[in-house]
Amino acid sequence: MGNETCEPKSAIVFLVGLAAGTGCTIASKALFQVRSVGLSGELETFSPPLFQTWIMFLGMTFALPAHFISEWYRWYKAKDDPAALKELEAEPKVTARTYALLAVPSVFDLSATVLMVFGLLRINASIWMLLRGGGIVFVALMKQFVLKHELKPSMWVGVGVIGVAVVMVGESSQIGGKSDEAGKDASGAGVGVLLTLAGTFMQSVQYCYEEKVMSGDISAPPWLLIGMEGLCGTLLCTVVLYPLCYYCPGPDHGSFENPWNTYTMLANSDTATALTIAFCALVFILNSFSVLVTYMMSSVWHAILDNFRPITIWIVELMLYYSFASTRGQYGEAWTLGSWLQLAGMMVLLVGTAIYNGTIQVPGMSSEDLVKKGDYMSSPSLSRSPLLTMNASPKITGSFGTGASSPYAARVKLEDAPMVGRAQDLKAGLLDSAERGRGRSQ
Repeated sequence: MGNETCEPKSAIVFLVGLAAGTGCTIASKALFQVRSVGLSGELETFSPPLFQTWIMFLGMTFALPAHFISEWYRWYKAKDDPAALKELEAEPKVTARTYALLAVPSVFDLSATVLMVFGLLRINASIWMLLRGGGIVFVALMKQFVLKHELKPSMWVGVGVIGVAVVMVGESSQIGGKSDEAGKDASGAGVGVLLTLAGTFMQSVQYCYEEKVMSGDISAPPWLLIGMEGLCGTLLCTVVLYPLCYYCPGPDHGSFENPWNTYTMLANSDTATALTIAFCALVFILNSFSVLVTYMMSSVWHAILDNFRPITIWIVELMLYYSFASTRGQYGEAWTLGSWLQLAGMMVLLVGTAIYNGTIQVPGMSSEDLVKKGDYMSSPSLSRSPLLTMNASPKITGSFGTGASSPYAARVKLEDAPMVGRAQDLKAGLLDSAERGRGRSQ
């Protein structure tokens, strides 16, 4: 790691971010493994994926009050400091148009989240997390063919190896399980793998949209970005998806998803209620600390965090399954024959990611270490929303008082940003017209 060090404050942020990311996925999967009494008066498995999607966006919404409290505190501290007050007044203002633009990515995020949560319902959390890590394949393809950011040959090798890893991890879900339900389990797991991959693809479309359409157009603090996405996602779930799922015929007491059955099961299960609250809180903590990691730590630590999450999730899932005799088999996941293939797939995924990043050199191919360089094409950058990694607004750093900025923000050149570029062209045209006007008047 060379000169990359981690100060105590940054280490705490890293550990909390890792714990929140692990806990968020564990709580989400554990909710699908709870049994409670529903509308039928009998025990049922708690499996409402849309409810979990709604809770996730609700957790993100709490970033809005955090943003406004943070902004109030900044202005409160600056009221007796003319220089700081002048600096605040000079910052770009968040307009109604900004709020409207921030609502657009939430549609993509909602689609991706719904698909991935439906996928998590059918596969193990560790497999789900590894498949999400393979999403770099889709983002890299978008970079090459849509955004026209050329990938080097060594990077294509890495993408190919990651693709092999995704196939291995997906295939591992078809192996093992209870012998009397092996066919059923394999079929459901296959659907879960496809839904998860579809969700990661939709997420790559979201990232592509944010970078191509909104780059340079948004200058807003991170908590505002997260909070607006959460608010819009919550509203869309409440007024659009929930009514559709309720009135569409399905297995949940006549509906595709019945919110009244969900409420009844929550009321009859303290475990489900506690996990729901924990999941909502962990979503907020995860998003908040992910932002802090982005702005306080280097891309090297980003890569470490990304690589550790699948490992910690798998370890905790195994511990939950084998450590509690009273709930043996209800929570967590067992080690099966397919776990060996999953383990091999995880190793191949890590190697493929390292090849893509240039950490592992491919013989006969030139490459550079994208992670240490903090390059915008590195895997940590590709796995995060461009609205956060590319937003170089001074309000971002001020909100957290770190004096730092995203290691990827330096790549945003004003002339390359769509709206800023157009604004500069307009400004140049106006100045040129004014100069010609003065020449004629003289």
